[in-house]
Amino acid sequence: MLASLMLTITLLAAPPASPPADSWLVTNVSVIPLDTGEVLKERAVLIRNGRIEAISPARKRRIRGATVIDGSGKFLVPGFVDAHVHIATEGGLRASKEPALAALRLDGRHDRRILLSFLKAGVTGAANLGGSVAGDEALLQLRDAIAAGGLPGPRLFVGKRINGPRAAVASVPDAAALPPSSPDAPRTAADGAAAVRAAQARGYDFIKPYQFLDRDTYRAVIDTARELGLPTTGHLPELGCETCADRAFVFAHPPTNIAHAEELVRYARASDFAPADIDALAEAVAASRVSVTPTLVTLNSIVHMYRERELAPMPRDWLPLVDPVTRRDWHPPRNRYLGEAFRTQPDADTFPIGRDYARLLTRALWKHGVALTTGTDAAMPRLYYGVSLQQEMRELRAVGLPPIDVLRAASVHAHRLFARSESGAVREGAIADLVLLDADPLADIDNIARVAGVFVHGRWRSIADIDAELTGLRANDAALEASLGGADPGH
Repeated sequence: MLASLMLTITLLAAPPASPPADSWLVTNVSVIPLDTGEVLKERAVLIRNGRIEAISPARKRRIRGATVIDGSGKFLVPGFVDAHVHIATEGGLRASKEPALAALRLDGRHDRRILLSFLKAGVTGAANLGGSVAGDEALLQLRDAIAAGGLPGPRLFVGKRINGPRAAVASVPDAAALPPSSPDAPRTAADGAAAVRAAQARGYDFIKPYQFLDRDTYRAVIDTARELGLPTTGHLPELGCETCADRAFVFAHPPTNIAHAEELVRYARASDFAPADIDALAEAVAASRVSVTPTLVTLNSIVHMYRERELAPMPRDWLPLVDPVTRRDWHPPRNRYLGEAFRTQPDADTFPIGRDYARLLTRALWKHGVALTTGTDAAMPRLYYGVSLQQEMRELRAVGLPPIDVLRAASVHAHRLFARSESGAVREGAIADLVLLDADPLADIDNIARVAGVFVHGRWRSIADIDAELTGLRANDAALEASLGGADPGH
């Protein structure tokens, strides 16, 4: 399987027949750096060797050998980052050993389609929050192929999920019956620390601590990652057992980032969603200097499925772009959110109020100065790669964030979380991961969807080129759907 994966990636990463130029000049463009509130109008932006070399008044720039992009009436902003995705790579699909997937002949088309979908939405960075070992291996390979410049796609940050066995947080008798602790499923501080060190050695970009780590193991994971300079973003520990953490412990030993506002809502359930607890939680997060990825669109999708017993709507022009494997997985029996077991689980009736609480809490976090990042949990049902980040940005606007803070959440805050040596702003010397928009996103956040093109790793891709390639990659959808057992009835 690994040999097959390497062959596919080698083919995808092969240099194009006509290597792209390494110099571009965007003329007459309005630049929104986002590290300040300024807008730099009528600028010329020179991009060379993957970085922003110069930003100057447009009339002063004449660069021989640079490909010119007319930025008249357009706006250049930092590339958007989805800080919470789960990418189903071809390598991961094959490793699932499901006969229908093992038989697919995707030849890199599936991976390329997902990566281009990110770019179409202006997403030039994506953080994958853990998965299977095989899926992680495939993502690490894709990450390196993209960084080498042979494969178009967003900059990938690959996280290692570290979790303990669920029974370990239930009771001491259940824990005593579990297999011995190990770095693969740690129940001791030593094994938690060893798991982090192994992840760093393999080349992971960050750590995802999960909720079934006991108190001491959770702290060891957080502390070791901090010592090694690895960001941590994930779930908060479970509450209510002898070995569990409590709120005070978590905020005394905080992760770098909390992967859902829903994680804080779990803690609010202990106070029966008391309104006063919103400010208390926001103050605790702010005091611990943790950032938060609200993933409000994730909660919207879950609540819609719970209430309406159907998939949530998504932008109709994007629905044909969804790959057949993802479309299949959005429907029963693979979609557990439409199953009766999900609807009848304990506290299921609190899902709607939990979603509303998360929205209020997100606004409170922003008012308390907490750095927010944008994430989607794609490809959750009807939350597809790329476009779902635009949906999340609109959600942040809807709960009261001004457009400039929505844009910061989607760019500079996420860059500072995962690429800690970079500002993420549009400034001279910065890596050229940028979005060129046809209209001003500060005037109307919906303008984030008016993508004229993107720079990824300093290479320009127009929206016309991206759309043309995506159209070509859809050519065998009917055959793939047939091999998977039929097309998506909602397509």
